[in-house]
Amino acid sequence: MQKLKLTLGKYFKMPSKELMLIYGISFALLIIVFSVLYFTVGRSLTAFVTDQKSFQIWLESYKNMSGVIFVFIRTFQTVIKIIPAEPLEIASGYVFGTWGGLALCSLGSFLGSLIIVLLSKLIGAKFISQFVNEEQFRRLSVINNRKNQRLFLLVFYLIPGTPKDLLTYVAGSLNVNLVEFFLITTIARVPSIITSTICGEQLEQKNFIVAAAVFITTAVVSLICTVIYKKSQNKRHCEH
Repeated sequence: MQKLKLTLGKYFKMPSKELMLIYGISFALLIIVFSVLYFTVGRSLTAFVTDQKSFQIWLESYKNMSGVIFVFIRTFQTVIKIIPAEPLEIASGYVFGTWGGLALCSLGSFLGSLIIVLLSKLIGAKFISQFVNEEQFRRLSVINNRKNQRLFLLVFYLIPGTPKDLLTYVAGSLNVNLVEFFLITTIARVPSIITSTICGEQLEQKNFIVAAAVFITTAVVSLICTVIYKKSQNKRHCEH
């Protein structure tokens, strides 16, 4: 345990008590705002998106702008997590088909991630620097070595259950090529999105058995990947 504390101490700093108080209050307020948004707006939006037929009728009322409206919703969902991603992805497959849904979800995820990185660079860099020893992080082989970095990003965003949003928020302050970051992470998200859009299209076509099979298979694979990831993380912590 002492060795783990020393290792973590190289990468994370303890800010002053005053800053800790300010950040603590800010974080608490942020949690309150997100909770209020979720319980007042998020649950209603989730229920609306989950009702694929109603969502389809609403989107189609915008005619040629329906795709643009959906991309805006997906972008908003990526930045502000008051709507779960999966129901929105299934709804996109229901309304736009497997490939149309994949394209629009991927575009929305890209734009949302871009906003997150820009915000973290403009606003959050000073905040992150209070807690993170960036010099030590840059010495990590996975950050410095471009080949390792690419593989790490691909695997990290490919495996379900990893804290993708957390890494997206800190990517702007690390030594990461942002063009490669967005390219790799967008591609890595495809398998997760496409299984949802396939499920949505099959639901629209009333192929309930196929939709259920896709959903169950995806859930099982996600669970297995999550367990493997958690075990590898625990093993790595024990080794250090």
